[in-house]
Amino acid sequence: HRNLQKLSLFGDISILQQHGSISNTYLGKVDPDGKKIKQIQQLFEEILGNSRQLKWLSCGFMLQIVTPTSLSSLSNPIANTMEHLSLLDNHIPGNTTLITAVELERFVNLRSLALDFCDFTAEMARVLADSNHVPLHRLSLLVHSVSIMHKSLDSMPEDENWKALTRNSTNLRVYIMAFDVKSDDMLRILKPSIPLERIHFDSYITCVSGAVVDLISRQYDKFLTHFILMNDVIDMSGFPDLSDNRNEDPLVLLAWRCTRLSLLAVHG
Repeated sequence: HRNLQKLSLFGDISILQQHGSISNTYLGKVDPDGKKIKQIQQLFEEILGNSRQLKWLSCGFMLQIVTPTSLSSLSNPIANTMEHLSLLDNHIPGNTTLITAVELERFVNLRSLALDFCDFTAEMARVLADSNHVPLHRLSLLVHSVSIMHKSLDSMPEDENWKALTRNSTNLRVYIMAFDVKSDDMLRILKPSIPLERIHFDSYITCVSGAVVDLISRQYDKFLTHFILMNDVIDMSGFPDLSDNRNEDPLVLLAWRCTRLSLLAVHG
């Protein structure tokens, strides 16, 4: 179907979780020899290879349907005109990434990009900051404890990379969603020059520290519009973790400092 302009695939992992944890063991039961998933991967690549007008490609948590070779099926003319690309799947094996900085060079017309934070490297930021790329408007990054466990934060963009990116993309706004991420990791990730507009914390086992909330309110007071804090643990005594004995509540200070804040949600 060569008229296809937008393809969006999203796997509802909560349905699979009703049958147990999502793991290679579970997938092995429903597809013991891996033939089904390979067939779907091949069909997906055929869709990309036959596309002539595709401008929007979004794949979230599709459980290995997207592979590191999938995007190579796109022709150069289509990659050159793609406006939105979203590749989110924290269940790919090992330290595998779904797109490299070299491959990203083909996507010169991207306005919106969504990736796992561990896959968004300093080299990728340099590619997007190049003058041959149109200005990026939205960058959505998923920070997941599983990815951090199997990958590394060593290649993440430093503050100078963010500065270079925002020089080329002056209207860039960043959205971060963090799942079960330790406060020490968040303090490393949150560079001062990120134009952070929205941040969403969702946690089952860890609490967001007052230091992280305080850092966000100080660094992103001119950008932040959405702050969402969700927690599912039974013991809510440390939510957020204010054990550093502050006199001021960091959430109150965040609401006071961030004058553009339009949504402050605390669930727990």
